[in-house]
Amino acid sequence: MFTSEKPLKVLHIGGSLVSDFYDKLSLLYLKEVVQPPCVNPYYAVVHPDGLWQHGDSLTNLSASKPLSDFLQEFPPIDVVVPHLFCEPGMTTVRGFFEDMLGFPVVGSKSSCTALATNKAHTRDIVSANGVLVAKGQLLKQGDKVELKPPFIIKPNREDNSLGITLVKDETQIDEALKLGFQYDSQLLAEEFIPGREIRVAVIDKGNKLEVLPMFEYLVTETNPIRTTAEKLELKEDGMPQQQTPQPNVKAICPAHLTPELETKLSLAAIKAHGAIGCRDYSLYDFRVHQDTNEPYLLEAGLFWAFSNISMISKMLLAKGENLDSVIFDVWCNAVQRFKN
Repeated sequence: MFTSEKPLKVLHIGGSLVSDFYDKLSLLYLKEVVQPPCVNPYYAVVHPDGLWQHGDSLTNLSASKPLSDFLQEFPPIDVVVPHLFCEPGMTTVRGFFEDMLGFPVVGSKSSCTALATNKAHTRDIVSANGVLVAKGQLLKQGDKVELKPPFIIKPNREDNSLGITLVKDETQIDEALKLGFQYDSQLLAEEFIPGREIRVAVIDKGNKLEVLPMFEYLVTETNPIRTTAEKLELKEDGMPQQQTPQPNVKAICPAHLTPELETKLSLAAIKAHGAIGCRDYSLYDFRVHQDTNEPYLLEAGLFWAFSNISMISKMLLAKGENLDSVIFDVWCNAVQRFKN
């Protein structure tokens, strides 16, 4: 369908509508995006002030301008690939380009990503479809936590472990709530599941769903959960600089799993993929209870930055897949889906 004579014209969208943190995080990944052969890339970046820049490379962007001007100036494209991690970027921006402007968009629909960015709603949907979740409680300011320690307090709509606390005794509750409410008006209190932490990805290969080699984060008693510091190295001003090069919680891929546990995790991920209504790919964090060996879903992440440092990319490479080829197929499938 697309060749060197007729390349796939891809609009990569990065930045953030809401915060400098997510703006810089998005660009951190966007500059590393894989560009398969037969692709003609174009870039658009939105900033927290609502202004847009665009150009044929991230080093050759236009002056900042209103959305209306940007829409009149960007060239013809075949498909949109979003790289935004903030909630409006995961939802509103996707919906605007697909539902309002009528472009094929890679990844799940905005209605699906809106569900997945709300951890409480995600829990409700997947548990109704047979996926185990820990006992939990949605909290607003002034609510009393009904769970008994140990439990997790985390913002309901945040990512990268921002605002998360493992509460080990009741003296830590007030500080955990104070931290969490700095990031969101709603928090999720969730029973802590002791055991292993596994990340599972599902990718749509066109006619079947495939579960990729799984990641295990080697949590310990000293480091029982992954915090923001385990994921991102931050500058002194709190802005993301890079993925943490030497995290305390090491990771291995593929994870060393029994066939029984691998099957349980695969089935749970595929159930979640279908229950949430995902397209193209999806990513899930599970805790496997040390006593029962049952997997409990923590949250869904419906993003793939299409770079070598992206989690799904690492899983594909661990399987020996050609990253250029798989990424190109996923982007082309979005175009074909739109035509159908």
